[in-house]
Amino acid sequence: MLTSGIYGLFRLDRASTDPADAVALGLEPHAVPGPAQALGIDPQAPSAVRRSDTGSGITLLVGELDEMEALAQRLGLAQSTPPADLARQALARFGADTPAVMLGEWSLLHWEAQGRLTLMSSAARRDPLFYAISGPRCAVAPELAGLARLPWVDDVIDPAGLLLSLGRHALRVQVGNRTVLADVRSVPPGGSVIIEPHGERHGTAALFELPPRFAGSFDEALEEAEALLRRIMQERFTRNTKPAILLSGGLDSSLLAWLAVEAGGAGAQLACITSAAPPGSGLPDETAFADAVANRLGIRTIHVAPPLDADTYRAPDHVLAGANGPMLSNRHCLTAAFQATAAAEGASLLVNGTYGEMSVTGRSPFLSVQQRLRRAGGRVKRRLFPPGDAASARNPFHVRFAPSLLAALPKELGAALAVAESPAEARLPGGQWGFEPGLAKAFGRSNLFHAGALRMDYPYRDLRLARLFASFPSSFMQRGRLDRAMARLMLAGRVPDSIRLRALGMPASPDHVTRLTRQAPAARDRIGAFRAAGIDAWIDCDWLDNALARTAATGPAGIDDANQVQLTALAGEFLLWWQDRR
Repeated sequence: MLTSGIYGLFRLDRASTDPADAVALGLEPHAVPGPAQALGIDPQAPSAVRRSDTGSGITLLVGELDEMEALAQRLGLAQSTPPADLARQALARFGADTPAVMLGEWSLLHWEAQGRLTLMSSAARRDPLFYAISGPRCAVAPELAGLARLPWVDDVIDPAGLLLSLGRHALRVQVGNRTVLADVRSVPPGGSVIIEPHGERHGTAALFELPPRFAGSFDEALEEAEALLRRIMQERFTRNTKPAILLSGGLDSSLLAWLAVEAGGAGAQLACITSAAPPGSGLPDETAFADAVANRLGIRTIHVAPPLDADTYRAPDHVLAGANGPMLSNRHCLTAAFQATAAAEGASLLVNGTYGEMSVTGRSPFLSVQQRLRRAGGRVKRRLFPPGDAASARNPFHVRFAPSLLAALPKELGAALAVAESPAEARLPGGQWGFEPGLAKAFGRSNLFHAGALRMDYPYRDLRLARLFASFPSSFMQRGRLDRAMARLMLAGRVPDSIRLRALGMPASPDHVTRLTRQAPAARDRIGAFRAAGIDAWIDCDWLDNALARTAATGPAGIDDANQVQLTALAGEFLLWWQDRR
């Protein structure tokens, strides 16, 4: 199955593309020979694919544009202008800065008959946009494995790309347009590339320029923030016949559930899916909190736990393929369970409250001493693990790489590691809220789990929301003794106060630790296959063997240890799958 996004084959010298390349990429050979073949696809939302062909080229847009009327007005076009034509005109007017102006989540391809190709991604990534160039040949796809099938693309893993992609956040943000394949590049969120016969030019939109300080009062800011959130959620419901909400009963998800009801999702049409402990496990979960919200709003919850045999150390092949590299998520079992439940409910979208802390539910950086102590105590109470080993916490990578690989680091890694180790800039007291550093991570996440999956939509990573909150004074995040003030005040009288004023959350996956412990012996049995395939040249199989044995006996040593054991095993599984797919 082709995954959602843009596929294309091009000849920069304007010769005809090779039909064999089309077959390798999974496309039908072009009926009429020519220098360009482009296809947009979205099996879940075919209407999200828009194309405009003119005598001078092709414009292909896959995704959704927000506030198209305002964009059309700015461009001096009729409000009825089709989205692909709007995109072409925006590109002509704003060039590389188009993602800062053309709101929404989309991928864009623009081919000009003289042999110039432009690829561009929205501020928040919808579908991956990869490309490969060899002489006059260029190919585009949303999946690495598709491009790797082309005979002129080397499918050998690139050490520098692999190391950067598995670095901690400060290292990973420096990955740029690299992928785990040396012959394949990626268009980053908010980025663009113009490919011509004589080379390529890269651009980055000015997404995070600090806006002017908000001039109104706190109450005016609260009103504007609520109005924008309503508009964002209304857009989701207008485009999707039946969204489902992931509801934990925490502040972020409860706010989205209330807004979803306000947007017209009340009653049987709105399914709220809640992570639950496995039946009979006795583990604590958040179902009571989610049910309290649902009962107040007049909606229903569905309690979901991953099947007991869902392997936390070994993702299915289609999930590995959809990750386009080693996985960095430790919740693929839970995500798969959410997907299956939502699909069974007939949902067309999964709405996820992650990233709320970067704007609406952000905490004030200027807490009183008493509040800081209470927060510190809360973190201790909800900690899943003991503090853990210092070596895991100091590792600049999320996995344990083979000592031989670390002893011969690619030269690109030296400078990247030095930058990653520099101290982060502190927020200045009395200033604006600004843009949270984690936004780059949030915007870089594709919202498609794998080919054919439902989209996981993240309303809180909307660029409009980030810009609005960046303009607010930091003091707006706190009113009196009320921290996360804006979200809590929006929900006053709308959900129970036990939810609205809730201080502590709980683990998203209640049985995560027990699953890691229970499945460690089976994961350890896989190490022989890793060694036989030469995966021990990439990951430290000796360390992984010992760590899994220890996990099976006593459980994870700490949160960093737990993540590194799991993610190292998942990296091994990806590398093994990548070799086997040949």
